[in-house]
Amino acid sequence: MDKATVSGELAGFRLVVESLNQRMASLESRQESLEAEMREIKRMLEYINQRIDETNKRIDDTNKRIDDVNKRIDETNEKIDKTRAELKAEIDQTRMELKSEIAQNTQKIDYLYIEVSKIRGDLNRALSQKEIIDDMLIRIQRLEMKAFESK
Repeated sequence: MDKATVSGELAGFRLVVESLNQRMASLESRQESLEAEMREIKRMLEYINQRIDETNKRIDDTNKRIDDVNKRIDETNEKIDKTRAELKAEIDQTRMELKSEIAQNTQKIDYLYIEVSKIRGDLNRALSQKEIIDDMLIRIQRLEMKAFESK
């Protein structure tokens, strides 16, 4: 192999090596660009994960408040049910008492009606007798007047 051939081959190798170096530099540049993008993506993912964590904390806080509100609603419903039961018992008791009093008052009214009817009968008889007495008094007065006139 002669020197020219070796020089030619070396020149060819140099071109290949330079081409490979350019491609390698291009690949390294691309790799650096991709690494920079990956760092940016990681940073964005960290930010997104932080935001997700914050949102989850707010959701948890909201769920706790909802649970507290539901607990208070349940307690209020229990109080309402208890009060409703107490009021129903009182209403039932009052209803029974009122029915009893109404029955007693009805008996008293019936008794008083009978008594008033008796008094009305007595009064009618008394009025009838008074009319008879008044009529008799008028007749007696007429007779007395006739008797005094004839004298």
